[in-house]
Amino acid sequence: MVTVATQILEQRIVRKVVSVEPPLTFTVEICFHPDENGYSAECIEMDAVAWGETYEEAVENLLDVMIGFAETTLKLVQQFPNLKDKSLPHARFVHALGSEEKLRKVLGL
Repeated sequence: MVTVATQILEQRIVRKVVSVEPPLTFTVEICFHPDENGYSAECIEMDAVAWGETYEEAVENLLDVMIGFAETTLKLVQQFPNLKDKSLPHARFVHALGSEEKLRKVLGL
């Protein structure tokens, strides 16, 4: 019997959401760091970064960070209506999705 283990060392996912105006691009990069024996996960457009000991943990943590970032950004906009933030459309979209499952699906994770 042969056992094969597969490990993702690096993955880049780019998704374009055309159902909103203007269309939004989400770029997610997940990388294995052998020196630290873990994964980093990043959504570039939202400046969201997370870490996990496994690929799945890094993805889960990134989704949590993105949702938290969206909620925080929208609260700041309520307090400071003139706030200019390039990630605001992304934050609004993520918040409107309403769940981690829907975000995971949009991002292809």
